[in-house]
Amino acid sequence: MQNASEAWKKVVEFHGHACPGLAVGFRIACAAADFLDIQDRSHDEELLCITETDACGVDAVQMLLGCSLGKGNLMLKLRGKDAMTFVHRPTGKACRIIWEKNKPGLPKTRAEMLDFILSDAGKNYCKLTEIPVPDLPPAFITSSHACAKCGEPTAEHMLLSLGGEKYCRDCAPQVSRIIL
Repeated sequence: MQNASEAWKKVVEFHGHACPGLAVGFRIACAAADFLDIQDRSHDEELLCITETDACGVDAVQMLLGCSLGKGNLMLKLRGKDAMTFVHRPTGKACRIIWEKNKPGLPKTRAEMLDFILSDAGKNYCKLTEIPVPDLPPAFITSSHACAKCGEPTAEHMLLSLGGEKYCRDCAPQVSRIIL
């Protein structure tokens, strides 16, 4: 990976501002790169990230490691945790990293928190666990079909089939009191 201060500048430029959440993602991405011995951004699907948050830190992973939804190597498993799983397919290694924000010693103000996370002490708040490589297929491309109600082409795997008709999730008749 590149020089840490240069990398941080690029991440901030990509995200739009510096904040503690972005710094957490930066720490997590750097820890993953070190553990998996990643020297460059992912050009295809050789590196996969499964993020458990949709917060600022995901932008650091996109910028530094080249994981993106469009490329199919960034997956969202929304759990509300500052945690991410990384799978490096060429080496068969995987890890899960969580930011331990409940650990004692974290500063209280936003500015102090940002400085702390980016300091050497901040590295100690990333808990990295090597895990078995999950069985995940490569990104797939499916055909699209017209929704029975709105007519818009919708990826086959996202259609709901009800009464012999296929509907996009926005048009599907509600057959339950639970709104998905």
